[in-house]
Amino acid sequence: MSLEKRVYEARSSLGRKLFGVWGVQDYYTRLEQIAEDGAQMTYGYILMVLASAAMATGGLLINSPAIVIGSMCVAPFLGPSRAVCIGGLFCNRKFFLGGLPKQFLGLLILGSGMAYIITVLLKYGLPGVEVTHEILLRSMANTLHVVLSVFIAVSAGIAASLALSAEPRTMDAPWGEVIDAVIGVEIAISLIPPASVIGISLALGRLDIGWHAFLLLMVNILGLDIFGSMLMLGLHGVKVRYLAMETTIRRTVESTLAATLGAIPLVNTISVTLIDPTAVKVHATVRHQAGETHLAALAQAIGDEINNRLGYRSEVMVETIPCQRYSTL
Repeated sequence: MSLEKRVYEARSSLGRKLFGVWGVQDYYTRLEQIAEDGAQMTYGYILMVLASAAMATGGLLINSPAIVIGSMCVAPFLGPSRAVCIGGLFCNRKFFLGGLPKQFLGLLILGSGMAYIITVLLKYGLPGVEVTHEILLRSMANTLHVVLSVFIAVSAGIAASLALSAEPRTMDAPWGEVIDAVIGVEIAISLIPPASVIGISLALGRLDIGWHAFLLLMVNILGLDIFGSMLMLGLHGVKVRYLAMETTIRRTVESTLAATLGAIPLVNTISVTLIDPTAVKVHATVRHQAGETHLAALAQAIGDEINNRLGYRSEVMVETIPCQRYSTL
């Protein structure tokens, strides 16, 4: 092989490795699970949105930035934002169309509705309920506020994606949930206060403020989901074909095990780690009937099947656990 061809192949291999997340076990499958969880509407999500909107409304009406920040700490909008982002990248309409309505329901119906109800009750029960400085900050008072609001929303979306792509191993680390919690607060900065301002302004008859807050909310959602999160994950090489690669390899292993053992118990586990677009590591745990002696070449059989059927280079480790079964059924 000539020197020029070797250099060309080395550069091509480097380019393939740069665009994608490699060496993380079941990475793309877990992204899919994150999107599926984020797209589901739950009772807890509804209650958390109502609680955060109530806190935000109180903070906005008494002009307290500290209380508004506190409302962001309980706002549960990281999940649906990731569902929209990952669903779009993986071309999964179920996740995308699950996360987007979940966001709008939480913000415009639950969040704004809670703010409207609280403001109406306070307005007719107590004096001094009026537009505050904190409310005006969410009404895009000038061009600077517009530009900075968009910048903050996009930055929060980028941070949410970087936690999944630049440091993907934090998903399994003990501090991973802490990082997600902090990022969730950053995302809520752009969402729950404007949503609450919409309800407050409607209750106070300030439709101009409500309209500007609505536009700000829409801009923030686009900045978070599309221009921040989705764009950053896309630049890191997160693609649906790598998810399909993991899925196909896992099914190939399952079919090979089924052909060898006759049936695949549910307790078996198969983990897939993509090394690059042409290489993969597989770790399978197989529980079999004690006394079976035909498993010696199982790893080789799986590796050969992956190479012959899919054309991928592979390193296969099979952990066999002999079991005993007794049943009176």
